[in-house]
Amino acid sequence: MINYQFIHDTIQRYLEKHILFPTGLEEPAAKRLSIQLGVSAIIIFYFYKLILYRLYLHPANSIPGPKVGWIPLMGNFFEIMTEDYGATYKRWGKQYGGIFTYHAHWNVPRVVVTDHVLVKQVLTSNESDYIKSPEVSDFLRRMLGDGLLIAEGDVHRYQRKMLNPAFSVNAIRSAVPLMAKPGHHLRDTWLTAIQSDENKVGKGCTEVQVSSGLSLATLDVIGWAFGQDFKALEFAGTPHQSKLSRAYFHLFSSDVSLVRLLTFLFPILKYLPTTRNRLNQRDMKWLNEESRALVQVGIERAAKAKESGVIGNQPKDLLAIMVDLIDEETGQGFTAEELKNQCLTFLAAGHETTSVTLSWALWLLAKDQAIQDELRSEVRTLFKNDTVPSYEDINALPLLNNVIRETLRLIPAVSMTFRVTRVPTVLGSYVLPMGTHVFIPAILSHHSTEIWGSDAEEFNPKRWDNPDKLGNAYQYMPFLAGVRHCIGYKFALIELKLLLAILIRDIQYFEKPHFVISKRQQITLRPYPNMTLWLKSAK
Repeated sequence: MINYQFIHDTIQRYLEKHILFPTGLEEPAAKRLSIQLGVSAIIIFYFYKLILYRLYLHPANSIPGPKVGWIPLMGNFFEIMTEDYGATYKRWGKQYGGIFTYHAHWNVPRVVVTDHVLVKQVLTSNESDYIKSPEVSDFLRRMLGDGLLIAEGDVHRYQRKMLNPAFSVNAIRSAVPLMAKPGHHLRDTWLTAIQSDENKVGKGCTEVQVSSGLSLATLDVIGWAFGQDFKALEFAGTPHQSKLSRAYFHLFSSDVSLVRLLTFLFPILKYLPTTRNRLNQRDMKWLNEESRALVQVGIERAAKAKESGVIGNQPKDLLAIMVDLIDEETGQGFTAEELKNQCLTFLAAGHETTSVTLSWALWLLAKDQAIQDELRSEVRTLFKNDTVPSYEDINALPLLNNVIRETLRLIPAVSMTFRVTRVPTVLGSYVLPMGTHVFIPAILSHHSTEIWGSDAEEFNPKRWDNPDKLGNAYQYMPFLAGVRHCIGYKFALIELKLLLAILIRDIQYFEKPHFVISKRQQITLRPYPNMTLWLKSAK
């Protein structure tokens, strides 16, 4: 195996000895020669690094995969970008099997793993050999803080152990009535729009951009889970709209501008004083300020409860639980800064993935009126007036469960995960050096006809009537798998079911004629443009 680091060090030592500090020449001649040879050496070095090594000598190239495109240094990047999301990976998967290599921008080799045995090896068996991509972590850290999603190794294990009680079934069960409030608010907002004659578009329907409303509602759900009312829905579009909802609206927008693409290719551009970069900096500042204030309120509320002795058996909200968490070994809890980071993680990850999933669920149901009607009949047996069913009763609705499962399978909000080898390791029969990029696109296994049958790319909730005959934990993983399986997945599932049931009970959804929607991979797999549907009151 070629030792890239050794070659790099050798070239650097040669440059220092013979070019940067040459001897035996007059000073002007030495300087000219030094510059000429220095430039030549840099060109040779990067030719080796970006082309020779990455395209030919890197061990990942021994794994079968597609040839790079014709645009220099861009690998297969534009081939992926110009096709429907996931189509390229699916084609390669059929051609090369459960492990293959393609090249990202700057010709970086990426090993794609879809075989469930190898996925288990990456996520569970040898998980300590793999870490999150530093580039991805640095990008997410600005928005999510140094919380559970970013942490690695012992820090991740410690945070996970500490946070487990906050996501117990008992804690989630007590949060269900609070989750329902934003759902009822959003339903009433849409029903008011439906009843107005101003917005009618045909067939008695009203056109609604459902994505924005869902995003605000799920942010309010997280607010209530933290014991506070963000009023994101109530104050939307007014001068009183919170900084949190304004920041997330901008950060999660479906902007696909050329500037954004160039910033992705050349990360240094994020430091330029462009309008978007200034807005991003403003948003990050707001998120830190608001999450810090959120934690401070939670800490003060917990202190007052202890002073007054009014604790009793009343259920605690998620933030109150986190404030009171104590490590049995050290006797220490989370600091205010650590709590802020965890809040940033759950605020962003919690509301964005849920709102995106609900957008896709309503779209899929709008395309299948029979399933939509059947689901409405089912939820009406349990959801009467505005009473909130129990955690157990909601989970007992079979079609509601199946619709959520099928939506997460067909269009997973988090459709891929990246890892980088922390040390040289063996994956299957291939040896990968340290620093190799490994890519797990869940959408490939989610759409595999070998696992799900010939209708794998169709919306069919009834397939889940026999879940034991379907994919295993490393073939169906909307919440990932292994030691980094989403700690809040039970919270997310009950929230999805509850909000969908509330929104489907009294409203019927239809596709907007001639409205073309596509899937855009950003932080999540978002609808582009924002999901717009036709709505009317359900009979």
